[in-house]
Amino acid sequence: MTTGDDADELVLVGRGPVATVYAGVRDDAGFALKVYPGVLDRRTLRAVRTELSTLASLRGHAPVLVADSVESLPGGRTGLRMELCAQSLAEFVEGAGRRPAEETLTMGEALVEALAAAHGRGVVHGGVSPGNVLFQGSGATLLSDFGTTLRRRFAPDTSPHETAAPETLRDGSLDERSDLYGLGATLYFALTGRSPHPRYRGEPDDAYVLRVLSEPVAAIDRPDVPPALADLVLRLLAKNPADRPGNAAEVGARLRAVRAGAERPAPPLLPDLGEPILVSGPARRRRRRRLGPGPVVVGLMAVAMLVVGAVLLLAYRPQDVAVSPAPAEIRGPATPSPPPARTPHVELAEPLDHGHYVELSWHSEARLHYAVLIAVEGGGLDTVYVRDRTSHRVEVDPALGYCFRVHGTDGARVYTSEVRSLRDATCSL
Repeated sequence: MTTGDDADELVLVGRGPVATVYAGVRDDAGFALKVYPGVLDRRTLRAVRTELSTLASLRGHAPVLVADSVESLPGGRTGLRMELCAQSLAEFVEGAGRRPAEETLTMGEALVEALAAAHGRGVVHGGVSPGNVLFQGSGATLLSDFGTTLRRRFAPDTSPHETAAPETLRDGSLDERSDLYGLGATLYFALTGRSPHPRYRGEPDDAYVLRVLSEPVAAIDRPDVPPALADLVLRLLAKNPADRPGNAAEVGARLRAVRAGAERPAPPLLPDLGEPILVSGPARRRRRRRLGPGPVVVGLMAVAMLVVGAVLLLAYRPQDVAVSPAPAEIRGPATPSPPPARTPHVELAEPLDHGHYVELSWHSEARLHYAVLIAVEGGGLDTVYVRDRTSHRVEVDPALGYCFRVHGTDGARVYTSEVRSLRDATCSL
């Protein structure tokens, strides 16, 4: 691939749900280019540049990786140019396996520092995951890909991400508390080598979402992991945002307590002021911790040399360098779905129309968890998770027609009711 500049011959280094990442060389320096499949309108471009400007003020004060520029690329694409790092946590764990507790603790401290600093400036990350945790050649940890503007502009029409918070899967919420869930999912991945909710082989998207919303996360069963660290990670993964730590600064205090060997976490640095919470004031500057010394740093430096070496070769002889394969997806070992004892059915009764609201009820011979699909005739679709309840009240417009369907799951399969219409509506469900 080229960017339209002869000096910018690029090699593919990774693919995500939306963007593709390339590496290249300009002015004898390596860089990464994250390419999105579309152009930005003026309002979106202005919002992205505002986020980047705010994040740039954190350079040297917090371990954040900030794009240097936003570029319009040939073919109607948009690119973010940034520093080229050695590899991501996702790639590292894929190749080297789950990480030691001490190493994970060091990484967690860096990630918390980055989140606290960004939240203090009013910037939400929106997608903390192992793929966004990057290591420099020195072994230093950086958190990349901050900001919600591009995530909303290029929302992926793909399967749910395994590190997304329950509220994000439910209604698209992205705030400081969902960032803390992403932090917990990333630390969990580092310690276990899998996501908090690995997908079953062949599991439908809606069944997976229902499972994330209802099932507890498996405990971290490792004798070398301090109980206080394991407990903190599980609290970060609480399904209710209000049950998570109040803010990133509080998480940082608890990580420091773990490092100090305290069984009881330190009190919050800031009071819990409700949700969402932002940490006020700039992050306190302190010496950056690194992963090392030892095989971790040596391995990362070797990877960095290989990546930069490949890019340099490409810059001079692009025809001789093969395109790198995309990194493996972030998920644990495939787990077969448990076979159901029998096939349940979901029976949705006729909706009861009360003008401004509708009463829905349904039943099944099995105990399931349910989601209600609500379609407006000629309009959009909404999905409401109702746990194991078998009735739901829906506020409606008296002048519009609606259609309803209920999906139920036992964790292995999804069972679907017939579509019920209101006011002779015709919808696509």
